[in-house]
Amino acid sequence: NIKMNFAALCCKISKGGYMKDLTGVINDDEYFKFLENIKTDIITTRRQILSQANNEVVLMYYRIGKGLIENSKYGNRFIDTLATDLKLDFPNMQGLSARNLRYMKRFAKEFEYDSILQHNVAKLPWTTITTIMDKIKDNDERIWYIEKTLENLWSRTVLEHQIATNLYERQALND
Repeated sequence: NIKMNFAALCCKISKGGYMKDLTGVINDDEYFKFLENIKTDIITTRRQILSQANNEVVLMYYRIGKGLIENSKYGNRFIDTLATDLKLDFPNMQGLSARNLRYMKRFAKEFEYDSILQHNVAKLPWTTITTIMDKIKDNDERIWYIEKTLENLWSRTVLEHQIATNLYERQALND
């Protein structure tokens, strides 16, 4: 069962009996299985790298938030000034706006580091974390939605819908 691509259409039978395209690449099932395995490995590795990078970014945001709390003595303009300076030093980096720095500070206030690790909060995209902070005040309810989001691989949009329809009240409180 040969994939019908340009290379397969341009095949010729070699002396060894294998179908080869004009460049000499083998076009049999074994080759295509090998190709699919490599593609799967590349996709899986990319996902793992992105997941690990997201995890590190969320933990960095937590550390920045802790630092903002510790330096709150500088007043309201501190975060605005810091955001401006960070943008100058890291012009291509997203997530360093004053608004996002305020989210980082709030994240560090509202979540304990051990809880972040225990409940895999850092596996969630940052926008999902900020949505949970904005829409849910009760800690138990937050943890429930975090766990359900990870378990069911909800997007932020799906999470917002589940919150809007009071899924926690309908499911968790009835269990």
